[in-house]
Amino acid sequence: MRSRFTAFAVGDTGYLLRTWHAGTRPAELDLDPARRWLFVEILHTAGGGPFDESGTVEFTAHYREPEGRGRLHETSRFLRVDGCWQYVDGEVDRW
Repeated sequence: MRSRFTAFAVGDTGYLLRTWHAGTRPAELDLDPARRWLFVEILHTAGGGPFDESGTVEFTAHYREPEGRGRLHETSRFLRVDGCWQYVDGEVDRW
């Protein structure tokens, strides 16, 4: 999760797409260059251990854009595929 947040922060769309599950991955990803990701707070995790095949991460990501600051709250689902964690989907709230 933290590595994907960092990829959003630095604009690494290649990494984001590589770590996105093939069943839900978009064909392309356009990030808003005006949005600057500041930091992420991990609120809760379930599963995702060394012997798990799935896990969830609840987090709040903080950002700034020309209109001001904002927060994105999401509970993300991940699956382990060939030993690597991949983002599947998430339930999102924006404040």
